[in-house]
Formats: sequence, structure tokens, C-alpha cells
Amino acid sequence: MKNPLSQFSSRYSKKVGLPPGSLVYVGEEREEPIQVNLIDYNDSQFQEYTVESVEECETFNNEDMVTWINIRGLHNPDFISSIGEHIGINSMVLEDVMNPTQLPKIEIFDDYIYILLRTLHFNSDTSVVSDEPVNLIIGQNYVVMIHESGEELFKPIYDRIIMNQGRIRKMNSSYLAYALIDLIVDYFFIMAEDISDQLDSIEEEIISDPTPDNLKKINTLRQQIHMMRKPVLSLREVIDEVFSDEIPILDIDTHIYFRDVHDHILQVIQSIETLRIVVSGLFDTYSSALNHKMNEVMKVLTIVATFFIPLTFIAGLYGMNFKFMPELEMRWGYPIILGVMVLIGIIMLIYFKIKKWL
Repeated sequence: MKNPLSQFSSRYSKKVGLPPGSLVYVGEEREEPIQVNLIDYNDSQFQEYTVESVEECETFNNEDMVTWINIRGLHNPDFISSIGEHIGINSMVLEDVMNPTQLPKIEIFDDYIYILLRTLHFNSDTSVVSDEPVNLIIGQNYVVMIHESGEELFKPIYDRIIMNQGRIRKMNSSYLAYALIDLIVDYFFIMAEDISDQLDSIEEEIISDPTPDNLKKINTLRQQIHMMRKPVLSLREVIDEVFSDEIPILDIDTHIYFRDVHDHILQVIQSIETLRIVVSGLFDTYSSALNHKMNEVMKVLTIVATFFIPLTFIAGLYGMNFKFMPELEMRWGYPIILGVMVLIGIIMLIYFKIKKWL
């Protein structure tokens, strides 16, 4: 099995010897250009722009509007560095942004906070969980989101802003950050349900006909559940820190919403623990079903062997052909012996039926 760390080891070697805050992308190589979409809104106004240069982001720093800068792509160190310069982001934060393997974390500064999240996606065809980082930089009236995920993931938030649904257009940047985090947590629920459905399907297959392929599927899902557990537990610590520290950037009115996210994360963790218990139970179910299947096979073989024991004895006895065996000269000896063997077989079959062995 390939070491999961080997895919990043060569890229991490590029950072050896560099000073802290050096921007080196250590993720999967990408060639597509970075896309920047900017949304400026308040309760009565909405504007959307496709930004061609980093400098354009500065023109939308309006205290009466909330600005959502959505950056898709974190594989260009020069672009990320420019974003940091124009918004005023610490180089150590930008270094974390460029690291796609970083677990969820929160860093609090005087005029902004940095929250790193991880989105999780479960492929039901391959039974593999994939995850990607989502970086949120939350200021007084803006949210910068840097990620590699597809736009469809955050489309519900985008639609709510455009259609002015709910309270999102009436609230500040703290609420936008909450909405993005809450959406990611909601996907955790969907993924847990998908895995649960697969476990139910595997259980049905095991009960009907256990095969080595079932064991392979169980092992795969056990590994994927373990993989999704780490970012969820780390995210809980992030939300815990939101409550434990006084963060001026986060409006006090949004604390109730972050508390709701915290409750959802606890439910997700409980679901993951339940899935782990179910997976462990499936190993026991597989072993029991396999033993039962083997016992049924041995039962059939034993009955067949027992059925032929007396018949084999008779055939062996008269196969000796001693000269003075009395039955050898009988005209009807052969059919009589065959009839006796058939009769014995019928009697044994009736006996097995009565004993419910068949």
C-alpha cells in the first residue's frame, strides 16, 4: 500500500531551510488560473463583479456594505501574496493558506480573524472521502474565502444573497462567515447519511451471502470514517475557541448562530461515533455470517457422507468376492442388494427429515 505521506514529501522538501512565512504551495499541481468573484451587498443593494486584479478588491471596502471576496485557487503563491499585501494579512497566515493539508484552526488578530476549515465529500461509487481546505479571513465588513472547491458547494449562500432570502442581507460579515461554516457542517450530515446507507447495503449483502468483497468494503469505509473524524473534531475546537475568547470582529449578535453550529458539530461527531460502532459490528456480523455459511456447508457434507456410509459398507462387503459367499450364486442377488441399498437410503432420508436435519 502506498504511503499517504509520500505524495506530499517531495513538495514539502521545497520549504526546507526557508524562513517562516515563505509561500510555497505544497498541494497537487494545478494549471488553471485563479478565479476571483466579488459580491458587495447590504439590505437594499447587491453588486457582483469578476475581479481581474488584486487592486480592484480595494475599491469595495465600503463600511455600509458587506464584501464577499471568493477566490477559487490557492496554487499561485504570487497571487496569494498580493492578496495578503492589499488586505493586510500576516505572512504566517498566508503560509497556512498555501498548505492544503492543514487541519482546521483559528487565529485571532486585532482587525481580522483567520479560520481554516475542511470540506468533506463522499464518493458513493468509490466509497472514498475527499477533503479540501477552505480559508476564511473575516474582517469588520468583509469575508475573504480562498479555496479549491467548485462553486456549486457554496451556491446556496450565493442564491440567498442574490434573492435576498432570510436575514443574510440584513446582517454583517460575521453572519456571512457563520453561513459559510454552517453550510460546510451541513454537508457533513449528508456525507454521514451516505456512508450509513452504504453500511446498510453491505449488511444486507453479508446476511444474504458473505463474500471477501464485503470485508474489503468494510475496511475501506472504516478508513474513510477515521479520515473524516479528524477535521470534524478539529472544527469543534475552532468553534469552542470562538466562545472562549472575546473577538471584537465577530458581532455578539451572531454568537447564538455559532452556538447552533457548535451543536450541529456535536451531532455530526455523534453520528461518526455511531458509524464507527456500526463498522465494528459489521466485522462481527461478517464473521458470524461466514461461520454460519461454513457450518451449513459442513452440515450438507456430513449428511451426504453419513448417507453413503451404510451403502458403502454393503458395496464393500459384497465386493470382496470370496468363493463361498452364499449370495454369489443367487439369481436375484444383485437386484435384491440394490433394493436393500435403496430402502436403507429412503429410511435414512425419512429419519433426517424427522430430525429436521434437512
